Amino acid sequence: MILNCDQAAAMAPDEEVLAFFTEVCRIAGANQESLHQESREIRKALDAAGKELAADLTGGDDFTVFWSDSGTGIFNLLNNCGFFKGRRILSSRLEHPALSAMLRAGGGEPVFMPCDNDGRLAYPPEGEYDIVALTAVQSELGVIQDLPALFDSLPSKCIRLVDAVQMAGKLPMNSLGKVADLIAVSGIKFGSPGGAALLVRKNTSWSKNFLEDLARSRHPFYTAPRVFPPAALSCAFAVRKRCAVLSESLERMKRINSFLRKSLSCDHIRFSVPEDLSSPYILHCYLPGKQGAVVVRSLSERNIMAGSGSACAAESVDGSPALRALGFGKKESFSGLRLSFGFDFTGEQAEFLAENLLSVLKNY
Repeated sequence: MILNCDQAAAMAPDEEVLAFFTEVCRIAGANQESLHQESREIRKALDAAGKELAADLTGGDDFTVFWSDSGTGIFNLLNNCGFFKGRRILSSRLEHPALSAMLRAGGGEPVFMPCDNDGRLAYPPEGEYDIVALTAVQSELGVIQDLPALFDSLPSKCIRLVDAVQMAGKLPMNSLGKVADLIAVSGIKFGSPGGAALLVRKNTSWSKNFLEDLARSRHPFYTAPRVFPPAALSCAFAVRKRCAVLSESLERMKRINSFLRKSLSCDHIRFSVPEDLSSPYILHCYLPGKQGAVVVRSLSERNIMAGSGSACAAESVDGSPALRALGFGKKESFSGLRLSFGFDFTGEQAEFLAENLLSVLKNY
């Protein structure tokens, strides 16, 4: 058995999604920028897929979609169009490395709100902000932020940008859709071969000009979004497929996550985030006196794939930035272990994981 417990970065597409992708590769391979009939049909299909995706994720029709290739690609587009330049930004030190890098490079003036020992963000410090940029589910710790409550305490004119990459297709997003202005999601996180979408709230004072700025930043002579059409169409298909079984999958993963927490409860393991505050698709722990990277390699020898941190910042020379944000010292920040699960993760696999992880730690 090869057990992949490092699926926060990407979920493996299932056969139905792969079959859909193969089919749309055959029918959507034309240049979408051309003026002929097939190109017009592709653009219509992308528009329809965007409406479908936004409705499936938010439960309404308040958003339009700007397609991209990846979550990081969305952040780069925001940076390229000057969205952050000269603006006062509220964020936190728990953000995904791609979002944090974008904020640093974007020419804005970020203020970082603190978090408590469980990774939940404190209420924003007093001040005026133009943009708040936060992650709904922290990619390493799995902590779920109460963004509707946080957003409610901000001035109404503040633009609310949410990195929902670890949330989409796994947790309900209807309440988030009522308060966010921009929502970034990535297809590979819910089992699409590619594609990503930036959901933009319609009919605001800034959205029309903002979408035009995004398009110009990608291609100076073409004003419509450019994306590989089969990836975008498959992204929307995978979202619809996941949302149809979201409640059932969520309850099953809660039971499996709870089982693992009970099975792994020992002196060698400390869970970073309480069960009721964490996504059941991510189980993060720290291992007192041990290095997470060493444990990851030992698990790999037993055909179990895990992670020592966020995929974009694993084995950093500075340790885990997420654990540092929680108050861990530099030495302790190397002790993290992230277990992240696919949609088809089973109770039998959870038993196999628990047995082998405890054995690795015993023989560390």
